[in-house]
Amino acid sequence: MATLRHSPSQYQLSEHDVDLQDTPPCTEAECLRKGKQATAKQMALDKLKRAAGIDSLSLDQFEVTQTGVSATGPHTPVEWRYETTLGNGDRARHWTLVVDLDSVPPGQTGNGPDRSHVGYSYWSTGYDPVARVNGHIFIEYVTASRS
Repeated sequence: MATLRHSPSQYQLSEHDVDLQDTPPCTEAECLRKGKQATAKQMALDKLKRAAGIDSLSLDQFEVTQTGVSATGPHTPVEWRYETTLGNGDRARHWTLVVDLDSVPPGQTGNGPDRSHVGYSYWSTGYDPVARVNGHIFIEYVTASRS
């Protein structure tokens, strides 16, 4: 396993994690100009679409389940959830897909990684269930956070 760059806690990247941080890390203004948050959200959505086998899925189909405070206002979406059932009868699978934004200060201890990231999770119940998978796409700056 590789270690996340710029992580004081030496967070170990999983197979579901991607490090998009620049070396040296870009500033907030540079990250906004480069559209890194949008790129990371699209990458998370692509990973969810592949995992669930749903080709035509966009973030605007998700329900906003949590908001946070940002420079643009107190009601910035920071967590989105999508639930669907695919298949019929005994072969039906109920999928839950989640995208979130988290900004964790470097070195802060907790259950997750200590860097800003776009997170994603998915799992399914029913026929051929899939255990929960958590992934992170690390960038230097997110506009708002769940934490």
